[in-house]
Amino acid sequence: MGVVNFPFFQSARANEKSQALVLGNIMVVFVVVFLLFNFISMYAVNWLTFPLRFITRTLGATTLTGKNNPLQWKSNDEIGMMVTEYNRMLQNLENSKAELARTQKESAWREMAQQVAHEIKNPLTPMKLTLQRMELNAGIDAEEKKPVIKTLLQQVEILDGIASSFSSFAKMPVPILNQINLVQTVAKAVALYAQGASGKVLFTAPVGDWWVMGDEQLLIRIFSNLIINGLQANPDESAAKVVVSMNAGDQRAIVSFADNGVGISEEVMDKIFIPSFSTKKSGSGLGLAIAKQGIEHMNGKIWFETKARIGSTFYIELPLVFL
Repeated sequence: MGVVNFPFFQSARANEKSQALVLGNIMVVFVVVFLLFNFISMYAVNWLTFPLRFITRTLGATTLTGKNNPLQWKSNDEIGMMVTEYNRMLQNLENSKAELARTQKESAWREMAQQVAHEIKNPLTPMKLTLQRMELNAGIDAEEKKPVIKTLLQQVEILDGIASSFSSFAKMPVPILNQINLVQTVAKAVALYAQGASGKVLFTAPVGDWWVMGDEQLLIRIFSNLIINGLQANPDESAAKVVVSMNAGDQRAIVSFADNGVGISEEVMDKIFIPSFSTKKSGSGLGLAIAKQGIEHMNGKIWFETKARIGSTFYIELPLVFL
């Protein structure tokens, strides 16, 4: 047996070229795959971090003075939970801004009201005393002078009442809360106007006693102011009517004051509880502002509903106390 050898002197060089070609192809494929994965990873990172960048931009644009829009996110994932919490925080911020603005406005009005009351009170007292002295010393022309003096005295009394309202608003203390019978308190306020010369005040007391934590004197003033407003809402004083009702539910009592006046126009609905705003020529515009502040100090709420040419209904809600 034997082996026949045919030597091929170019085989080593061809092998090296083949290896170099394979390595070159591998490097080209590796580079292509590397670039492809870089592109895909960059797209994936942008896609994954978009919600965070979106929330970051929105948080950076959040302001205490301007308007903040809530975020919209349809998915219920972790980002959705974060967006929900952000929107809740945004709502709390808006409520705090509104409360801060209202507090600052009330503080400014208190300072101004105190100054106005002081300036009005100073000349009123000597004017009133002088008119009363003139009324006593009218003499021969008493029949002609007394009506004029009486009219002037009435106007002085109106000014004095406005000054007193400003002074009360400026110095209004925090209500002293005690357990009071709400039914009896409403009945006391209604009794002041039940026999009035103009208009009717109707009230049917519910059965039993409803106890709340409140300031009785302040509540009587608030109820009285709502009754007066209801009676004055109807241009025809003889036909004016206010129906006072009481309802209870969900551990809260609601007292309503419904009138048959002309209603509240849409243009002034947002201004009803603002200090100094009034739709009456002789009003100081502080009655409802004092009512709102007092009711909120008692952990209650006050609001209204109105219909043109049908009337308005004011509601006061207070938490019940169970003895």
